[in-house]
Amino acid sequence: MEKGLILIYHYFSKNKLVFYTVFAACFLAMGYFASRVKFEEDISKVIPKDKKIARLNEVFQNSKFLDKLVIMVSLKDSTATANPDSLVAYADEFAAAVGPKLKDYIGKANFKVDDDVVMKLFGTISQRLPIYLTEKDYKTIDTVITPEKVKQTLAYDYRTLTSPAGIALKSIISNDPVGISFIGLKKLQQLQYDKNFELYDNYVVTRDHKNLLMFITPAYPPNNTGKNSVLIKGLDQLIDSLGNKPKRIATATYFGSAAVYYGNAQQLRRDTALTQGATVVALILFLGLYFRKKRAPIIILIPVLFGSLFSLTAIYFLKGSISVIALGTGSVVLGIAINYSLHVFNHYRHTKSVEQVIRDLTLPLTVGSFTTIGGFLCLEFVESEMLKDLGLFAAFSLIGASICSLVFLPQFISTKKEQENHTFTQLSWIDKLASFNPEYNKYIVIGIILLTGVFFYKANDVTFEFDVAKMNYMPPALQQSQNKLNKINQYALQSVYLVSEGKTLDRALINNEKLARQIEKLKEQGIVKKSSDVSSFIISDSLQKERVNRWNTYWTAEKKQQLFATLESEGKLKGFSTSAFEKFKVLLNKDFSRTNDDDVAEIRKSFLDNFINEYPSHSTVVTLVQTSPDKKAAIYKAFENAPNVTVIDKQYLTNKLVEIINADFTKIAVMSSLLVFVVLLLTYGRMELALVSFIPMAISWIWILGLMGIFGIGFNIVNIIISALIFGLGDDYSLYIMDGLLQEYKTGKKVLSSYKSSIFLSAITTITGLGVLIFAKHPALRSIAAISIIGIVCVVIMSQILIPFLFNILIKNRAAKKHFPWTISGFVISIFAFTYFVTGCLILSALGFIFRLNPFSKEKGKLVYHAILARFSWSMIYIMGNVKKEIINKHLADFKNPSVIIANHQSFLDILILVMLNPRLILFTNNWVWNSPVFGAVVRMADYFPVAQGTEESIDILAERVKKGYSIVIFPEGTRSEDGEIKRFHKGAFYLAEALKMDIQPILIHGTGYCMTKGDFLLKNGKITLKYLPRIKPADTTFGTGYAERTKAISKYFKTEFKQLSQEIQQPRYYREQLIYNYLYKGPVLEWYMRIKVRLEKNYQQFHDLLPAKGKMLDIGCGYGFMPYMLHFAAPQREFIGIDYDEDKIEVANNNFSKDAHINFEHADVLSFEFEKYDAIIIADMLHYMLPDEQKLIMERCMKSLNPGGKLIIRDGNKDLKEKHRGTELTEFFSTRFIKFNKASRGLSFLSAQLVEDIAAANNMSCKIIDETKFTSNIIFVIE
Repeated sequence: MEKGLILIYHYFSKNKLVFYTVFAACFLAMGYFASRVKFEEDISKVIPKDKKIARLNEVFQNSKFLDKLVIMVSLKDSTATANPDSLVAYADEFAAAVGPKLKDYIGKANFKVDDDVVMKLFGTISQRLPIYLTEKDYKTIDTVITPEKVKQTLAYDYRTLTSPAGIALKSIISNDPVGISFIGLKKLQQLQYDKNFELYDNYVVTRDHKNLLMFITPAYPPNNTGKNSVLIKGLDQLIDSLGNKPKRIATATYFGSAAVYYGNAQQLRRDTALTQGATVVALILFLGLYFRKKRAPIIILIPVLFGSLFSLTAIYFLKGSISVIALGTGSVVLGIAINYSLHVFNHYRHTKSVEQVIRDLTLPLTVGSFTTIGGFLCLEFVESEMLKDLGLFAAFSLIGASICSLVFLPQFISTKKEQENHTFTQLSWIDKLASFNPEYNKYIVIGIILLTGVFFYKANDVTFEFDVAKMNYMPPALQQSQNKLNKINQYALQSVYLVSEGKTLDRALINNEKLARQIEKLKEQGIVKKSSDVSSFIISDSLQKERVNRWNTYWTAEKKQQLFATLESEGKLKGFSTSAFEKFKVLLNKDFSRTNDDDVAEIRKSFLDNFINEYPSHSTVVTLVQTSPDKKAAIYKAFENAPNVTVIDKQYLTNKLVEIINADFTKIAVMSSLLVFVVLLLTYGRMELALVSFIPMAISWIWILGLMGIFGIGFNIVNIIISALIFGLGDDYSLYIMDGLLQEYKTGKKVLSSYKSSIFLSAITTITGLGVLIFAKHPALRSIAAISIIGIVCVVIMSQILIPFLFNILIKNRAAKKHFPWTISGFVISIFAFTYFVTGCLILSALGFIFRLNPFSKEKGKLVYHAILARFSWSMIYIMGNVKKEIINKHLADFKNPSVIIANHQSFLDILILVMLNPRLILFTNNWVWNSPVFGAVVRMADYFPVAQGTEESIDILAERVKKGYSIVIFPEGTRSEDGEIKRFHKGAFYLAEALKMDIQPILIHGTGYCMTKGDFLLKNGKITLKYLPRIKPADTTFGTGYAERTKAISKYFKTEFKQLSQEIQQPRYYREQLIYNYLYKGPVLEWYMRIKVRLEKNYQQFHDLLPAKGKMLDIGCGYGFMPYMLHFAAPQREFIGIDYDEDKIEVANNNFSKDAHINFEHADVLSFEFEKYDAIIIADMLHYMLPDEQKLIMERCMKSLNPGGKLIIRDGNKDLKEKHRGTELTEFFSTRFIKFNKASRGLSFLSAQLVEDIAAANNMSCKIIDETKFTSNIIFVIE
C-alpha cells in the first residue's frame, strides 16, 4: 500500500494543478452534500430501543400527556396567605393576552372549565344514557326509583327550581326528574385523577388556593424546537410584562415537554459551538507553538475538516439526517481525527523525508484507524439511535481523515525550501519526555502492578446512571417549575400506564374494557387505589349493544308504569304540573342506538384526547392507575400474560434501561475487544505480539474502571461510547508503540521516540478535544469529559510503559543475551516442564523424608528411593514431547559392574538424562545444585556428593557405595558450558577411578545445551543424543598410566569423539529452528517467506556440501541473509560477507541476535562493490536481474577474486532448458510483481549454460553443472 501512496505523492508533487483541482473538487462536492443533511434534536433518541420502552415513548409523544404546557400561577411570596382572586385576575389577563400574540403556535388552550362543554356532555349522556350505565348502576337505579326515594328527589327538585339556580337547571330536571342521568354523569369524577384540585371561578386550583393551573397544547410537536421557540419566547415575554405591573402579587411559571425540548436544543447548540470552537482555538495555539510554524495548525486541521465533510456526505446518502447530540460530540471525533495528521506532521519533523513518513506510517495509521473506525461502528449494534448516529458520524469522519492524511496532507507538510535545507529540529519538551524510558524503572513497573490490583478491586464500585432525565439539560427556572409541579401533583411518580392495543379503535376499546374489569378487581384487593380511563365514556360497539339490551330488559312496562304513577302522584303533591314529566317518559320509552361519531369526537376533544392514539396500523387506549410503590409488582404480575396489554411506568423504564445498557456495554466491550485483538493478530501474524499489545489495553480498562470507582464517576447511556473510543485509541497507541519496537528489533532503526512524541501530542490534543466538554452545560456532553480524560491518560501510560516492558522481557532483552525470544508454545511447554519438575521434586522430597523415618532396611529403602528418582527423571525427559531422544551404543552400558561415568556438561538436563539411566548412581554436584531450594532436598536425600567436600575426603564413603553396586557420575568440566564446546577436564573423576580401581565409562551428551541453554528457562524444540563410548579399564595404558596423564588423554579422546558426533548431527537442518527464531517477530510475511524459502532450499544442504568448512566467503544478492546464517551455523569457521542492492533487506539481515563477528552484511551495488580475496563466492538467483554485459563482468570479477582453490558457485535459470524455464519465469513473476520480495527495475535476463562455461574456460577455470531441479531451470554452476 505504501508504494501506491508514494506513487500518488510523486504524481501530485509533479502535477500541482491536478492536485489542487482534485483537492478543491472533493471539498466543494462534500460541502454541498453535507449542507443538505437534516439535524434532529429529539432527545428521546438517546433512549435505547425496546418494545415496551417504544410503547411508552409512543404514548408520551402521541398523546397529549407530555405535549401540554402547564402554566402555574402562584403568589410571588409563597409564604403569603392564599389569595385565589389575585390568581384568577392574573389568569384572566394572561388568557386574554396569550391568544392574539401566539395563536399560530397554540393548538389548544384550556384555561378554565367551559360550562357549555359540561352541559353539552350532560346532554350527550342523557340522550345516550343506557350506553353509559354498567350492570352495577342498575342496582343504584333500583334504589332511585323507589316511591320513598322519588318523593325525596322531587322535593329537592322543587326547591332547586324555585331557587336562582333553577333557571339553569330547569331543562335538566324536566328531562330527568328522578336523577338517573346523574348516575352516568357521576363517572366524570373518574377523570379527576388527583383529589388535590378543585374549581374556583371555573379555574383549576389546588385545594389550598395557592396555585392555579392552565394548560396549553402547542400546535407543533415537542421535538419541533424551531417553531416552539417562538411560543416559549413569547410566554417568557408575556410573563415578564404581566409581572412588572404595579401592585402585582401573582406570577406564573410553566413546564412541559416543549419547554424541555427547547431548552435542551438551545443548550446543545450553545455547547456545540462553545466546545468545538474552544477545541479548535486551543489546538491552533498549542500546535502553532509546538511546531513553531504558522501554517502548522491550519495544515493539521485539514484532515479533520475533510473527515467531517466526508462523514456528513456519507450520512446524507445513507440516511439523510443525524442527531444533534451525536454531532455535538464532534469534539470526540475532532480529538481523534487530528491524531492522524499529527502523526504525519510530527514524524516528518524527525525524518525530514515525506517518502519515509509514508513508508513508516502507512501500516500503523491504516490499521490503527481501521480498529478505531471498527470500534465506533460497533455502536451500530446498540439500541440507542443517537449512539448509532454517533458511531456512523465518527467512523466516516475517521475514514475521511485517514485518507486525507495519507493522500493529500503529504503535499502540504513540506515546502521546497524545507526539503533543500534539512535543518536539525530542536527538541521540544515533548520530544524530551518521549526519550524517557520508564519501562526500565522497576519501581514504576511494580507500582503499576500494585495499582492494577487496587483498581481491579475498586472496579466493582462503578455504577450506571439510568435516570434519563439526568441526561437532559434543564434551565434552573424550568427545573424549579418541574419541582413545583411535582409537589403539587403528589401522585405523579406513582403512576402506572396500562396500554391496550388493537388493530382498530373499536378493538382497542374492547381490550380496554376487559382491562377495566380486571382493574376493578385490583381495586377490591387494595392493589389499585384509583384509576382514570375512557371505558366509561367511549365504549365499543359490542358493549354499547349489550348495554342497550340490558336497558330494554330492565325497563319492563310494569316497572315504567309504576314509576310514572309515583311521579304523577308525588309530583301533584309537590306542585308539579301533569305535563312536567312528559320528557322523562319519552326518555324511558325511547329506542336507543349506539353513539354516533360526532358524539365520540366531542367527548374525546373535551376530555379524553389524552387517552386515545390512532395510527395507520393500530390504535391504543391508555389507562392510568394509582398505586403505592410496593404494589407495582402485583400490577405487573396481574397483567404479565394479558394479550394486547402493556404495563409501563418510570420504574420499569429505569429497570429496562439497566438491562439494555448493561447488555450494550457488554456488547460494545466484547465486540471492540474481539475486533482489536483480531486486527492485531492479523497485522502481526503472531499471537504473542497481539497479546503484548492487547494485555496493556485490557489493564488500562481495569485502571479506568478502578479510577471511576474511586472518584464515583458512573457510566450512562451517552458516555458508554467512550468504551469504543478508548479501545480505538488504545489500539492506535499500541500499534504505534509496537511498530516502533518492531522496527528497531527488525532493522535497528530507532523511530520509537518519534512515535512516542506523536502519541503524547495525540493524547494532549484528544484530551483537549474531549476535556473541553467539561465546560458544556448539557449533561449528555459533560458526562463524556471526565471518563475521557481518565481513559486516555490510562491508555497512554499502559502503551508507553507496559508494552515496551513486556516486549523487552519477552523478546528484546533475550535477543540481547543471544537467547531465543519467548513464544507462546515455548512458554507453555517450559512452564509445563518446570511445573512437572517442581511437583516431582516436592513429591520426591516428601518420599525421601518418609524413607528416612523407616527404621527397617535402610539400604533397601535408599535403593527404592533411587529407583523412584530414576523413574521420575526418565518421565521428565520423555514427557518433553517437543524434544527428540536418541541413545547410541546402548549395548555398551553395563551398570552391573560399577564405574566412574564421565560426561560433558551443557545443561541442567544432563543431570536428569544421566540419573534416568539406572537407580544405582551417585552424582557429584556443585554447590548450586546441592543448595537448590527446588531439588536440593532430593539431591541430599539421594546421598549425592557435593564437589566442595573434595574428592580425597570422600574415598571411603564412595568405596562403601561402590561395593553396593553404585556407579559414580562426574562431570569433569565441573560446570556447564555456555557455548556447547567442551571445556578443560578436571582431574577428580580420574583420581577416583584410579583410587577405587574402577572402569571409566565415557558418555557423550549432545543437544541438551541447545534445548535448555545455561541461564535460560526456555525449553526449545530439539534433539538430545546420548552416546556410550567403550569403557576404559584401569589397566588400559592407551591413555597413560597416572590419573594426571589419563585426564589429558581421555579429555582429548572425548573431545574428538564429541566433535565427530557434532558434525554428524549439526547439519544445516539442525539449525532450522535457530534461523526461524532469528526472524520471528519481524513481520508475518517475512516469517512465512523465510520458512517456505528455507524448506524449498532443503535447508541449504547442497550449498553446505559444496562450500569449504572454513574460510572467507562472499554471498552476492544475499537478501535477508538466510543462507549465510544457515551455513555459518553449520560451520562456525566460515566467515561470511553478504551484499545486496535492497537496503531494507540488509538492515534486517544485520539485526539478528545470532549475528557475530564472522558474519556481516553490506548494502552495495555489485557493479561498484570492491572485491577482496575469498575462498568461496556465491551468486544465487541474482544474475538474471543484471544485463548480459553486466553478468559477464560480475562473473569475471568474482573469478579473479578467488583464493587459490576457491570456488565460485552460481545458481540461476538456464534459458536453454525451455520447458523447465517456464517454471522459473513464473516464480520470478510472483517474486518481483506479486509478492515483491525482489526488486527488478530493468527486466530479467537469464543465462545460458554455454555462456557460463565459456567465461570459466576463458579464465582458466573448470565448470561443473549440477541440475537436480524438476520444475524450474535453476541449475548450479560450480566454478573452481
